[in-house]
Amino acid sequence: MDPVRASLDGPLLVLELARPETGNALAADLVGALTAALVASPGGGARAVVLTGAGKHFCTGADLGELARLQDASPEERLADAEHLAALYAAVLRCPLLTVAALRGAAYGGGLGLAGACDLVVAAPDARLQFSEVRLGFVPALISVFLPRRVPAAGLARLFLDPEPLDAAGGLAVGLVDEVADDPLARARERGRAFARKTSRAAIAATKRLALDNALPRLDEQLAHAARVNADQRDDPECRRGVAHFLAHRAFPDWSDGQ
Repeated sequence: MDPVRASLDGPLLVLELARPETGNALAADLVGALTAALVASPGGGARAVVLTGAGKHFCTGADLGELARLQDASPEERLADAEHLAALYAAVLRCPLLTVAALRGAAYGGGLGLAGACDLVVAAPDARLQFSEVRLGFVPALISVFLPRRVPAAGLARLFLDPEPLDAAGGLAVGLVDEVADDPLARARERGRAFARKTSRAAIAATKRLALDNALPRLDEQLAHAARVNADQRDDPECRRGVAHFLAHRAFPDWSDGQ
């Protein structure tokens, strides 16, 4: 089965992460397929992109099984994998079409970053939002580059360093969510169609490009640096311990035990 399902619904290109058995985790093949779909999106006649996840969750973040396997890879292989994910975030940010994320269930770590790279985020009231990287001994490197467009730096640092889960209302309060809706996918489609009716496709593309250039004029350089930090942290002993513990117990380790 394809890791991403694409369907054209009038002016909307709906991209569905299609790995519900993994919580739509960011495995390499899913990342590659989604990047390719986003890069190709302007050529299909759509005027807006709706991003959603199959099953109960939007995206639970990194594929920890893949991450664990790559911890024993060469530094060059780890960096290539981090750069592969950086390319996805760049594709979302640079997509010339309006992008709307529809969240239900979990949006964790890099999955929440994926939503935050979109222009609009609509979340179900009981959606669960969390940046859990530091609890794994990992680092929210790539998403730290662009999420300050949504959340001021000090507030974002608190979310990263004290990673308590938020519901949709909490996400709305801090800027990670733009709207709360009982049926986020239906509302995301509605918002996308409204923008398609009311706005010029060329003007949306030019406005998005200008806004991104103003906010992140060094985007490629910053993502490249963050990819190196991401790759290096994977080899840290505490990251190895945190990922292994989570895979074995489906729970975060207790870091106070001094091990």
